[in-house]
Amino acid sequence: MQSTHHASSRARRIRWLQAASVLTCLGLAGTAPAANLALNKAATGSAACNANEGPAKAFNGSVGGGNSDKFCSSASSKWLQVDLGASKSISSFTVKHAGSGGEPAAFNSKNFNIQISANGSSWTTPVTVSNNTANTTTHPIAAATARYVRLNITTPTQGSDSAARIYEFEVHDTPPAAEKLVQVLDQVPQFGIYRSTEPTTYTPPTGLLMWKRGTEFARKLSDADKAKIGDDVALRITYHAQCDPYDRFASAFYISMPKGVAPTVDTPRVTFTDFISPFSDMWQGAKATRVYPDAPMDPYAAALANPDRDIWVGISGGSNPQYGDDACENHGVTDPAIAEVGFKYSLALVSTKALTAGGDPDVVSVLSRSSEKDDNIATPAVSHSANLGIGTLAVSIAGYGAASGGQEYTNTNISVKVNGAQLANFSTKIDCASYEQFSPRGNPGIFRNNNSSNPRSWCPGALVPMRYFDLGNIAGKTIQVTLGVGNPSPWTVDSQYVTSISVLEH
Repeated sequence: MQSTHHASSRARRIRWLQAASVLTCLGLAGTAPAANLALNKAATGSAACNANEGPAKAFNGSVGGGNSDKFCSSASSKWLQVDLGASKSISSFTVKHAGSGGEPAAFNSKNFNIQISANGSSWTTPVTVSNNTANTTTHPIAAATARYVRLNITTPTQGSDSAARIYEFEVHDTPPAAEKLVQVLDQVPQFGIYRSTEPTTYTPPTGLLMWKRGTEFARKLSDADKAKIGDDVALRITYHAQCDPYDRFASAFYISMPKGVAPTVDTPRVTFTDFISPFSDMWQGAKATRVYPDAPMDPYAAALANPDRDIWVGISGGSNPQYGDDACENHGVTDPAIAEVGFKYSLALVSTKALTAGGDPDVVSVLSRSSEKDDNIATPAVSHSANLGIGTLAVSIAGYGAASGGQEYTNTNISVKVNGAQLANFSTKIDCASYEQFSPRGNPGIFRNNNSSNPRSWCPGALVPMRYFDLGNIAGKTIQVTLGVGNPSPWTVDSQYVTSISVLEH
């Protein structure tokens, strides 16, 4: 068990906003890269999905109040408009789509445009976007003067869902800040998960740890790396196809260590996010590379930048390049330096803001990539040292098992209890249709009509959602978590629920 983390950004933020002194202590009161001219300004829009999902939610400065902390509309014409109150000089826009609020990236707006007007009736269109998949998009323009700004969503999601979901629509008076990028891992190879010997064709560069016969890698962040980490830090994962054309499970993680002490393969770690490789191989041209949508990591900003600890960031995965349909075998590749590698991963931390001092860098990792095989997943009771007595629960869970009837071919409802009291329920169901484009060698049955004939809890080429739940005041309490899995066991022999749980302190 490991203590390693700071404040969560989603379910907690609504609590954080209640007191300026709390914000300062949590490191959320940092200076934004540009003034948001639309913050709390008068908003209008198309008919809302629900009464608590009106236009004003997109201009309240928050994405962390749960699934209702957004503008949602299923109207035939979907639009969102803000009155800045007076003519302003505008240089950029930021749109925070469904994924920025913790919903599946499949709900991110696909096609949209942004218009500006001096009088609310005559409009120009400086921004038009097609085929977006990202959780957050930024749109710099040549400086223009306008009072009214309008977002028109023409294709609201990546698939067949008809609701537009906008967690925040920002209008800035200066261009967005430049990206600060920390390249943690650069095309590290993923060797076979069934091999019994260490790779002889690859030697990790100095400073890179390799574990589990070439399926796990970790690197320590330098002081210069930590200096680039900001309040809005996000995780950028890139898949580089090679010999294994099948979908494989992987995790991104971090480990906090005392200064000068290196972790081992058995050192507890905190899971950032799980993800699945697409169906691809090295002969697929542009589709041999998959850059996943940036995963928001702002809950971990203080932990990653902690000056008092050594922070190691890594990937745990593996491939199987000898599956019987090996892409290299089919092309006559015999060089073991190529043929033994299913694919490669790159991992980067990306920020645009500065880091605000005072964030709590501690997290209690309860489970990390744990293979659970019971309907009732009960953790031990864990203690914490939350500075302000407030906490958030982070949960990632998805079913695996490829045999007939295996849990990866279905979805379920998850019940979350803390200290015996019901905290939340959520469904693991996800529609994979929008991810087929990233899997040129994919199995169509996984992607097409998935929402009706083959709904599952993860998709090839996609991130597995990390869900956050507000624990409220945890001062003086130990935390014991129970997850109830809706699908009754026994399951097929290889079925399991890969589960990660952390208590985020603040």
